[in-house]
Amino acid sequence: MADDPKKQGRDRKLASTQEHEVAYIIKTAGVTRQKALEAIREAGPSREKVMQYLGKK
Repeated sequence: MADDPKKQGRDRKLASTQEHEVAYIIKTAGVTRQKALEAIREAGPSREKVMQYLGKK
């Protein structure tokens, strides 16, 4: 966590195949683990694009 909470790194905008990232996508988008991993592979590392791929947001 950053020392200054007003400064957010660009990592918040990225999605990876790390377990906590996949769990976040599953919870937020309401999809299965397999679908979340597929979305990350197909849409790339941008969390916004992953959600668009899943039809959310």
